[in-house]
Amino acid sequence: MNRSAIATSFKAPAGQAYYCCSSRIALIYTIVTAVLWYHLNNNIIISPSERVTTPEDTLHHNNRISVSLQKTPVSAADSGYYTRFSQPDTYLCGDEQGKQSLPSTLQKYFNFIASIQTDLKIIFVGDSISAQFAQAFDSAALDEAQEDSVRAKNIFRPDGNRPSIIHICRSICSPIRGGGVSAFWRITNLILKENTKWPSRCTGFFRHWNEGQALDFLNHEYNSTQFVLPSNKGVSHQVNRTTTDYFQKSKLASFKAGNVNVVNGFDAAVFRVPHGWLQLDYIDSARLIETIETTHRILGATTIVIPTLPMSNNVKSENDWKKVTQINRMIRQVARNITKSEGDVQYVLVQEFGNLTNQLLMENAKNLDLLSLHQRDIDYSREGWEVDVANVFLQRPPITTKKWPPSYSQVCSSLPSNRTEACPGVKISSDGMHWCVETFGGRFTASIACLLGCVYNVARPPTDEEIRKCEQRCNDQFMSLNVVRDEMFKN
Repeated sequence: MNRSAIATSFKAPAGQAYYCCSSRIALIYTIVTAVLWYHLNNNIIISPSERVTTPEDTLHHNNRISVSLQKTPVSAADSGYYTRFSQPDTYLCGDEQGKQSLPSTLQKYFNFIASIQTDLKIIFVGDSISAQFAQAFDSAALDEAQEDSVRAKNIFRPDGNRPSIIHICRSICSPIRGGGVSAFWRITNLILKENTKWPSRCTGFFRHWNEGQALDFLNHEYNSTQFVLPSNKGVSHQVNRTTTDYFQKSKLASFKAGNVNVVNGFDAAVFRVPHGWLQLDYIDSARLIETIETTHRILGATTIVIPTLPMSNNVKSENDWKKVTQINRMIRQVARNITKSEGDVQYVLVQEFGNLTNQLLMENAKNLDLLSLHQRDIDYSREGWEVDVANVFLQRPPITTKKWPPSYSQVCSSLPSNRTEACPGVKISSDGMHWCVETFGGRFTASIACLLGCVYNVARPPTDEEIRKCEQRCNDQFMSLNVVRDEMFKN
């Protein structure tokens, strides 16, 4: 008897066959559902590609970007770990600059250093504050004795009478620990078509950019301490070679070279809005979106990180401060709503740097006794809390020779008996505009690693919901005054 005969010998009436099949399917569905429910609720079958990345995941060294956190025997602000490349030294916050350590109640939030390992190519873009933290990131990503061998820079000296004061227009480290690239590009404007200008100049008041500068980065060769220009050596100094077609062809030729020691393109860009150089009303969503899209087009970055803006001495009034907080809300909205397309910007992440600095300024204001009783109980999770305490942030010396005076909570460890005198300094801000990387370097660096890990440390491209959950966890851990848990530190 053949197999077909056996098959036909067990035929049932049509209605009975349908009933049996439906019952079996229902039973199988019930069993599978029950098993899935059990396993999911007991965290048994959550794979790396199916779960939201957490700050702890960034600690694993098999990731594309990882961070090692280590407690220091001295306060992190006194270790000098983040100041190896700091220029100019006028932004430093050491003892020699008259800056005192944070109060012990606040030091616990900053008692670690973070070391980076990554194969990603990352570029920081922005003003001198962006330069500060790009230099801190370089310190975290380069081993000692690598300083001169892999770090190139383009500098200017703003004061002929003080030649030791050096500002950086561009720098690049390649390769950093893990094989990646870390770069900085000074742009004190939004990256808009209307702001391009030729030739480029490395000066303090050059407020423009051009695509020749971007090509210098893309064509930079590893293991070189000089920027390597395209084959047409004068391209970044010519006025007429500005068409997109030309630059796209130049980038394409660079890719075709197949040289693994050429940057060619960046994975991620960290763009800080240089609000101290701009009218606050100039910073709107349309210009920010154009900046994001242009950054991708000229540098190749498909992930953009934008830090929120902190209090600074450029904020002169409560109305200015309201505008800054509105810009921060706009940054968050753009990050969530920007349209993605194939081959375009894929992720825009928000680093809540403004939140971290605002919280620290409030806590220092408490130490300085600048708050009334009803202001002391602040709920930092409440949206808009920083607007309600604008008067605290804006308390400044009534008499000062400075055009842009800092607030007490930014620069004072205690208040002078005579309010017209200078106060003893504190390692929060050097001048009310620049931040003490000695204090903030660890949290800033760990935050960048954590945020980029949301995109690059997963097995598949994350969904928008997964990205926002991961972004929130990174900001809650590193961009707020939450103590870093002991289990996150390197043994």
